[in-house]
Amino acid sequence: MTRHSNIDEEVNCRIAKASSAFGRLRRTVWERRGIILSTKLKVYQAVVVTTLLYACETWTVYSRHARQLNHFHTTCLRKLMRIRWQDHIPDTEVLTRANMLSVHTLLEKARARWAGHVRRMDDQRIPKVLLYGELAVGKRPLGRPKLRYKDNLKATLKSLSIPMDSWEVIAADRPQWRGAVHQGAQLAETRRSTLAASKREARKVRDENPAQPSLQYSTCGRWFRARIGLISHARTHKDD
Repeated sequence: MTRHSNIDEEVNCRIAKASSAFGRLRRTVWERRGIILSTKLKVYQAVVVTTLLYACETWTVYSRHARQLNHFHTTCLRKLMRIRWQDHIPDTEVLTRANMLSVHTLLEKARARWAGHVRRMDDQRIPKVLLYGELAVGKRPLGRPKLRYKDNLKATLKSLSIPMDSWEVIAADRPQWRGAVHQGAQLAETRRSTLAASKREARKVRDENPAQPSLQYSTCGRWFRARIGLISHARTHKDD
């Protein structure tokens, strides 16, 4: 429980503990030449990743938290696999080489499995009462409301391609639910990799073919590519 109803402190604590675990294994595992890479990755998965995402199935995660955790995850993999930044290898390729999922997908997978577990609980169990409960009274403050666990769960089901109207029926059968979550996680990871690759390609094309300036300021004759640049330049002339 926190005063601000967010997991900022928990995320920082998880990263600190996982970083400590990763550092303690540096000489005994990561830098040991007699241990093959696949074994090192299994140790990393068993020790570091589980420490990093301990109890993550109950978190209400904002995108900034997922990015922060995923950055630590890929940074550790780069160190473990001895991939330097000069190699210009994207995170998606690092994850592919390690045969691991991104933290974004790991969070969704854990959340979905926990939701299925709660669905199969007796109705009197506290986790199930909290998941299905609604406030009887109360007023939301102005502005965007805080993200709820239910909001995370809805986004997770959509990302894993699990239908919202029938997920409870699927979750009632444990093997079927685990299979649906596993298959959905693989599809979600593939979509993320494809989207990241398309964005990289778009940036590459944009850098190779920069837009030609098409807007000219009449007073000094200077050209601009974007309207915002023209407006800002006009303000400087106005101040003068």
